[in-house]
Amino acid sequence: MKNNNQVESNQGYNLFFLSIVVICTGLILIGRMTQIGLFKQVNGVNLMDQKIQTDNGSSIAKAKRGTIYDQFGQPIAMDTTSYSMYAVLNADWADGETVKDIDYTASILSKYIDLPRETIWTLLNKKDVNQIEFGSASKNLSAQTKLAIEAENLPGIFFTGQVSRYYFNDYFASHLVGYAENINSSDASNSILEGAMGVEAAYNDVLSGEREKEGSAKTGKDLLGSDIYLTLDSRIQNQTETVLDKTFKKYSPESMGAYLVDLESGKLLTSAQRPSFNLNTREGIDDLWQNLLVETANEPGSTIKILTMAKAKEKGVFQPGETFLSGKVNVYDREVRDHNQYGWGQISFEDGFIRSSNVAMVDLVNRMGDQVWVEELKKFGFGVSTNSRLANENPGSLDFTYPISRIMSGFGQAFSATPIQLMQAYSSIANHGEMMKIQYIDHIAGSQNGYQKQSLGQVVDPQVTPYILDLMVRAVEDPEGTSRPFKSDLVKVAAKTGTAEIGSAEGLGYLTGRNNYFYSVISFFPAEKPKYMLYLFIKRPQNDHGIYGTQMLSEVFHPMLESILINQ
Repeated sequence: MKNNNQVESNQGYNLFFLSIVVICTGLILIGRMTQIGLFKQVNGVNLMDQKIQTDNGSSIAKAKRGTIYDQFGQPIAMDTTSYSMYAVLNADWADGETVKDIDYTASILSKYIDLPRETIWTLLNKKDVNQIEFGSASKNLSAQTKLAIEAENLPGIFFTGQVSRYYFNDYFASHLVGYAENINSSDASNSILEGAMGVEAAYNDVLSGEREKEGSAKTGKDLLGSDIYLTLDSRIQNQTETVLDKTFKKYSPESMGAYLVDLESGKLLTSAQRPSFNLNTREGIDDLWQNLLVETANEPGSTIKILTMAKAKEKGVFQPGETFLSGKVNVYDREVRDHNQYGWGQISFEDGFIRSSNVAMVDLVNRMGDQVWVEELKKFGFGVSTNSRLANENPGSLDFTYPISRIMSGFGQAFSATPIQLMQAYSSIANHGEMMKIQYIDHIAGSQNGYQKQSLGQVVDPQVTPYILDLMVRAVEDPEGTSRPFKSDLVKVAAKTGTAEIGSAEGLGYLTGRNNYFYSVISFFPAEKPKYMLYLFIKRPQNDHGIYGTQMLSEVFHPMLESILINQ
């Protein structure tokens, strides 16, 4: 049996140990509370940003959707909370405060919402109505506006909150980014955002978060969505939007687009088109729903000649300096002419490329064999989807029912392709013959893998591509070159222009008239060691101001080039 001294000694030891534990725990709690009080953060989360206002009947739905960033972490789209305001007029129905002084309330509210005092007064004076709203003027109110109204202490004025999507720039790769909309707007306390276009729709499962997995309890609770980082460069994208908007207003085309790609990685750095729409208000979306990058296919026109020339050189069907007779040539029952109608006489195939001779390309396709040429087009990915994951991707058309079409495809007629298909194919010319997949997702937060460039194969002999790049430089710098508007004092540019006819809506023949063309240019720079690929197009400009489409595109090209070089 232990004596009393031993018991007392053990009790003292236990009390001392317990005191140490209590003191340490207290210090930890004090430290934690100090951290929260000073820095307003817990585990990296800003508590001020997460504060939920519940006073005066306000309620906020929790944000669940991931944020969209550019590749450098600049936010593009994120969840925010907006508010709707209403007034309670019947005390028995509301079992609480009602509007007391209608004159005063109307006067105060008119300072904060876009309604005149008289209209608000009329709404508040409605008889036999328990509760009223104020139309669109009282919806989508910011937190600042809500707090300001609440500070006025107006009895009977209440708010509900709902999650909405906020886009940091109204016009920013709108058709690529897309938008998310509230699909449960009737229940503000349980609002849910769902992607309706672009990345917001294509990656809705990633951004919104998964529901409970199969086999688990169906609690209805959503997991937090993951953030997505696009390959876009906000600095260049914003400046491109400005330049494109100016050109679109000046020339009034049916459509136009500008796409910049980092050649080594295949990253899409800009994606801009007109018509576009306001991401926050959706203004302008009815002008054009299609994402022109992937949804609309056109005949490529003479930009395709860089591939025709590359394959002809690769197969050795002509010798350097070898000549042909330009001007016109018969293809079955059709006469094909050069763009100046009469040609330049006997010239080399190199000069034919620089001057964009259709006759030269017909000759080269015939020498290769039209069936052989079509197989080469297939290797470049034409006629099939690029698997972009974006909605309604158009695979283009590579259906040559008539033999004449196979030959005419050598100068960009009789088949169609989207901008993303063309850029993937053209990337091979500046990548030593290797074709790169064009990608717009840099990475997804939480994923172990970062950006992975994807090679689509060696489609051109690497010994041929320097020859084609040199011809493209000559097309820019030679006095007879068709790409002269794209010559720059800042950097050496390799470029090839295209002017494609547009098929009639009836499906018979092509449209006629000075401006009924699809103008485009593909460019690589610096030409000595290409880093960037820029593809521009403008379709059916209505106000030409006395110039042609490729000259219009130069007004987009040069400001973009300067912006790119400054921001690289």
